[in-house]
Amino acid sequence: MPVLDALGTALKALFDVLLLLFGSLPPIWGLLFISLLAGLGMILIFGRTSDQDAITRMRNRMTGEVLGILLHVSRPSVVLRFAGRLMVSNFAYLWHLLRPLLVIALPFALVWGQLEARYSTVDLPEERDPVTVTLLYSILPHIEERNLEGCGLEILEPVMQVDTLREVSFRIAAMPGYPRTLSAGGFTFPVGRTGDWNGALIARGFRAGNPVERLFRPWLSADCSIPDGPVACSFDLSEASYHVLGGHWSWLAVFLVFSSLSAIAGARLFRIKI
Repeated sequence: MPVLDALGTALKALFDVLLLLFGSLPPIWGLLFISLLAGLGMILIFGRTSDQDAITRMRNRMTGEVLGILLHVSRPSVVLRFAGRLMVSNFAYLWHLLRPLLVIALPFALVWGQLEARYSTVDLPEERDPVTVTLLYSILPHIEERNLEGCGLEILEPVMQVDTLREVSFRIAAMPGYPRTLSAGGFTFPVGRTGDWNGALIARGFRAGNPVERLFRPWLSADCSIPDGPVACSFDLSEASYHVLGGHWSWLAVFLVFSSLSAIAGARLFRIKI
């Protein structure tokens, strides 16, 4: 679908521009910047799409019902009545939160995919620890038709072929320089980091014929357009770890914690009720 591919390309370009200033810094700085920006953006979307008056009324009502329970704790019948009202008010409050959360879900998933593609793994190790690549075909090519070639990569023997699974597996070792690409049967796709700066995409394979998945998982590279080429490829890279506040954090922990802090700060700054 050309529209989804164009949207994915535009989204990648937007994040490339946002992260370009952090390209020479350690990766954590770009990740923190996007996390803080995403939290602020999502709370602004929440404020524009939610019924702030209704949320304020429901919060005040629930506060009054909790106080009613505390003031009449010695009267079980009154406590039960206030508890029932509190449950109804809580459901109504959650209903008012549902619409803005549904609106936020799409941009949140797109940001999630971009950060996962850029910060969840480390790049290919240079000249050590070869990485195993597995190509999946609809119809296995003959040995002389594989045409395996690497740019910035060394393809290590042996090349293994599993006929029953229609798979070809081999190891690659990275060499200095970017970008690194691999060609198979006339189709060329990126392998590892696509640029020499922190925040560039780190490709970890591709899958043909699924532009929606590529939009939300941009570490899957572009669709294979070669009829006899591979239909999918995968290779595993080591998970990235970030030193934050004396601990080792995953990219997801950094994103969730700092985007939440940014959202809370934004809610107080712009007086948005949650």
